[in-house]
Amino acid sequence: MVTKTFICDICKLSVGETELCTVDVSVAYPQDRYNKLLSCKKDICKECLKKKGIVAERTGERVKDEQTAVTNQKTFEQKFTDFLEDLGVAFTE
Repeated sequence: MVTKTFICDICKLSVGETELCTVDVSVAYPQDRYNKLLSCKKDICKECLKKKGIVAERTGERVKDEQTAVTNQKTFEQKFTDFLEDLGVAFTE
């Protein structure tokens, strides 16, 4: 018997596989977007996403889901640096 454990990279809690969202951030030169310079892939649970204002559940209604996707995109763009800081990324000049 094999048991898999899924851990949120932010809160470090064990969650079910369906409770995780994978965020992949990569850095590349604008001229060569296919060759990644740096890449960071993290798993974030639904609860951590909710704390940041991202809705990670389907409603079953297409129109509502599209509205949620637009809201999530705006929220993610506004909170992008907060997400990176939660994942341990430091910005220096």
